Amino acid sequence: MSFASDVMAPGGGILLIPFVRIVVTLLLICTICIFVAGIARIHMAILSFLSAGLLFSIQFFESAYNKVKNGSSSHSTTQSTTQSTTQRRGEKTD
Repeated sequence: MSFASDVMAPGGGILLIPFVRIVVTLLLICTICIFVAGIARIHMAILSFLSAGLLFSIQFFESAYNKVKNGSSSHSTTQSTTQSTTQRRGEKTD
């Protein structure tokens, strides 16, 4: 499949995370440089803060996504263990 069809497929946006991280990092660098140069200081300070927050949120999302993706195989073993434990105890009747 082509990259465009992979990106447009459901869940394909994950492939764009490295690209988005690079673009937001460049935005952060530019806004910090412009802040240091003294042009529109308050605006650049706010944009730098927002860019840093966006980088943090992208990193947080990626780590949560990887945790879920890697934990899916361990989840199936936990589920089967829980089912066997429940079967040993028997059904609860009230």
